[in-house]
This record gives sequence, C-alpha cells and structure tokens, in this order.
Amino acid sequence: MELKNYKTFEIDKRNGKTRTVYSVNNHLKIQLKECLPYLENRLTELDNSNVNYAFEKGKNCVQGALKHIGFKYTLSMDLANFFDSIKREHVSDLIDKNVLDLCLIDDAPKQGLPTSPLIATIAFLKCDEKILNYSKYNNIVYTRYADDLIFSFNERSNYIKIESLVNSIVDSHNFSINPNKTKLQSYKNGRRIITGIGVDKDKIYPTRKILKKIRAAVHQRHKFSHSGLVEWSKCKLPKQTKKN
Repeated sequence: MELKNYKTFEIDKRNGKTRTVYSVNNHLKIQLKECLPYLENRLTELDNSNVNYAFEKGKNCVQGALKHIGFKYTLSMDLANFFDSIKREHVSDLIDKNVLDLCLIDDAPKQGLPTSPLIATIAFLKCDEKILNYSKYNNIVYTRYADDLIFSFNERSNYIKIESLVNSIVDSHNFSINPNKTKLQSYKNGRRIITGIGVDKDKIYPTRKILKKIRAAVHQRHKFSHSGLVEWSKCKLPKQTKKN
C-alpha cells in the first residue's frame, strides 16, 4: 500500500500513552470495504472455535457475557498491541495474497482500516482453538472480545494454570499478554464485570458505572448521550442477520 493512500493521527489512551490510527482516502476505503464479504466468508469457513464476539455480524459483548453466568471466578487477560503484533505470516496461508496486499500497511492490519478487525480475528484463530481445547476439558468457559481473553471457572487453582498456558500459547504464535491488565474477579466481591457488563450467578446487568453516566446525562441534559447509554444499559442481544 502506497504512503499517499493514507495518513495517520494519534489518539490518547487511558494509560497516558497514544495510539496510532490510520485513515485511508475514499478510493482505497471503497476498495477495502469491497473485501469485507470475502473476509467474512473466510472467517466463517476457518473458525472452528466460535469464541470471539467482536467485529462479527450477529455477535456482541452481551452474548459473550452470558456464557459466564453462574461461575465463581473470572480471569481477564489482554493481548498487548494486538493489531500491530499481527504480521503477514499469521494469515498468509489463510487469506488471498491480493487481499493482503491491499489491506496491510507495513505487513500489519493497522487500526482504522475497515478490514483490520476481521484480519485480526482470523489471525488469532489458531490460538483460540488451542485455548478452547484446554478449557472445555477443564470445566472452564473461554470467550474473547477482540484483544480481551476471558475465562470463568469454579476452582480458584485454575487461575495460575490458565495464565501459564495462555502465555505459552500466545507466545508461540508471536503474540504477548499485557501483565498489567491481567485481572482475577471473585463472586465474593459482588458481580463480575465482563466487557462492561455485570454478571452474577443467574443474570447479567448494566454496571453501576453506566447507571451513573445515565444520571449524569440527564442532569446535563445531553439527550443524545442519554439515549445511547440507556440502549446500552438494556444489555440487548444483537439482531440476527437473515440467511439466504
């Protein structure tokens, strides 16, 4: 991809650092969007684990959170620099070369390109399968939301085993875990928070943080913000797309 086809800008992250986002010109954006049906089909063909709930039609974080109802512990792990960690070698045998030539910048699916989320999801499928194979034989629920890996279980001793196994698997595929974002939650401390949704022994709920934002939006008379927050608080399942 030629330099003239895109520009970059920085956005602030919560940790005080910045993230580089790529913005392509309209002509290239059209070409990239034309690749989406192909990438969606490839993901459907290749995904044997079905644990990811981000970036796919008919899926959302609510579905993922529902899988974790009723467990005592939840371990969350975060992939470090997920998009930038993905290289052509991760997907060269999975995605057509001409598509990759169009969709990769410096051999990576950069943030901001419409095709990057699907390419990233495909790139991590081999890790998903290995992690799921371990999880399903050890009474562990595993789901992923983009770069967030989430595990729920009832035996606290699984914590160290999962952490060690996941680090080993992702490292073998040239990914890495951000240790600063690894977090273990216990039911004893109240509802576990999974991808922004409260989860307990039998239900899911909007978090206190969201309810607080709704009250603030009402007070500040931010109608648009209030409407969006209220919809989010309903924890709705995604609309299912019709199959031909």
